Amino acid sequence: MTSGPQWQYDESRHAGVDYSDDAVVLDYDNRHTRFRDYEKEATRIIDALGLTKDSIVVDMGCGSGGLSVHFAKHCGKVHAVDVSPKMVELCGRKAGEQNLKNIETVCAGFLTYEHKGEPPDAIVSTAVLHHLPDFWKQVALRRMYEMLKPGGKLFLFDIVFNFPVDEYQNSIDGWLESIEKMGGKAMKDESVIHVKEEFSTWGWIMERMIEIAGFRIDINNSIQPNMQVYICSKT
Repeated sequence: MTSGPQWQYDESRHAGVDYSDDAVVLDYDNRHTRFRDYEKEATRIIDALGLTKDSIVVDMGCGSGGLSVHFAKHCGKVHAVDVSPKMVELCGRKAGEQNLKNIETVCAGFLTYEHKGEPPDAIVSTAVLHHLPDFWKQVALRRMYEMLKPGGKLFLFDIVFNFPVDEYQNSIDGWLESIEKMGGKAMKDESVIHVKEEFSTWGWIMERMIEIAGFRIDINNSIQPNMQVYICSKT
């Protein structure tokens, strides 16, 4: 990863679950495919963003490449970006196994990725931005805005809190129970770590940061409690 100023936030220092751990990386898809269908998820994103066989996509925080490989089957070029070298390696291995030549894997993050080539038509970020504190979220959003071509789209899915602050204890407990029903105890345990150590923010803060970065929010949907999808345009 490219280094920045001495005071820049270190994205490679994990917040929450350590995705540089071999066991965690190898078990990632096993846990997530219990409640996610990568192909259907990718298809919904492709349709929502109007992507075509000529589209250039940056999958920011690509993880194991579950979405990247499906984007590559329908789009012209996919830049699969992640701060975890082991995740990037796994994504590249999947692309090779499926003989996908239009995926470029890059070990970098929101604050260090330098896009090369034509500006992307879309940036997709699913459940990643919460790894940054709010100050650095704003920097990341502005960097993504500047990276996109005019009229380009940002698909942002993340865990954002919208409950009244006075109800935070019951709201978090209820959310963790719903996570366990959906993904099992291991996913609940991971979500407990998320609340304790990661940087999910309030919905009103996220919306304002997106707008300050320059984006127009076209769609703002809650797909499950505390899980928000934003589809944004570079104006």
